[in-house]
Amino acid sequence: MVRYFYYLVFINMLANIVLFVPRIFITHRFEGSMMALVLSIPIGFMLLYFFVKSITKFPGQGFPEILKKHTPGWVRICFLIYFIVIWYLAGMITLIAFSEITKKYINPDISSMFIVLAFVIVVGLIARLSSETVLYSMEILLITNVPVIAWVLYKAITNESMQYDACMEIATHILNMPTWDTLSAGTYIFTGYTNLVIFNRLLQPNKKIPFLWTIPIVGTFVLLTSFLIPVGYHGTMAVNSYIYPWISTSDSMRVEFGLVERVLFIFMLLYTNISLAGSFLHWHVGIEFVKELIPIQKDKPYFSWVIVGLMGGITFLLSFFFNDDSLFDFGTAYLNVRLFSEIALVLTIVILARRKTM
Repeated sequence: MVRYFYYLVFINMLANIVLFVPRIFITHRFEGSMMALVLSIPIGFMLLYFFVKSITKFPGQGFPEILKKHTPGWVRICFLIYFIVIWYLAGMITLIAFSEITKKYINPDISSMFIVLAFVIVVGLIARLSSETVLYSMEILLITNVPVIAWVLYKAITNESMQYDACMEIATHILNMPTWDTLSAGTYIFTGYTNLVIFNRLLQPNKKIPFLWTIPIVGTFVLLTSFLIPVGYHGTMAVNSYIYPWISTSDSMRVEFGLVERVLFIFMLLYTNISLAGSFLHWHVGIEFVKELIPIQKDKPYFSWVIVGLMGGITFLLSFFFNDDSLFDFGTAYLNVRLFSEIALVLTIVILARRKTM
């Protein structure tokens, strides 16, 4: 089951190529984005490393079980309620954002409400399944989509339209101090490991997770490509004109002898799959937290349907109040709060693990 840990990390890295991370970096491209990129790698990896090393000292236990054994009841309840909201919002923002992207770039004539409803149904049906089934679903999506994503990235890097001089211009601003927005965005690509708060239940006892050193290497590549490739295609100034820079970048590429000439359609299909996978992972964790918060109901078959219905209904209603700019502002604020929350989560697990071994 160790491979699923890497799946959790890498699927989060991939999902954030399209949404808010590139736009946040591009918005602050002259105001510390490069320094934020440099700092995000060690900060994100340190949080991941200490979390993984600590939570593996609780074999077969998720975060709710750890809290139940080692903290007072009121602390456990407060943590669970707070992180239910955090994980729910992660899935909700992705669903609403991709519904808007689908409407704009695939079928402008269809109602965005219909798209949100369709995405909510798909994500909700998978999120309520067992943790093992959710991981298997994620694995299938990764195996079928990642090779094509790697090919798209290769085409982008080697395309004659890619202007590396523009990338070098951005690199000259590396000494500018980063903003909290850019640090939060940069470290978010590592955040997939936090899903171990539930999936640690499935890891084999006393099984070490090898090759952790590969994660910062892949993370560096993901951050560099997600930030600099749009700059290379559109220039240092024009790149800031796009709401979703990577969508516009993919539409700049062609496959001359492909069945589908416009890379945009291939790119949209791939990243819709990846993003929906990230959403059902987040909602699954949220559902499991709710079950532990109300344990008297968790074994009843209808209870997960009730939770999914509430999550989906709230997402559907909230989608009426967002447009592209307000969703970006909300997503940025969420990433900022998320970094504080992630640090608090890691410190909590580290402290409880040290207390256990004392």
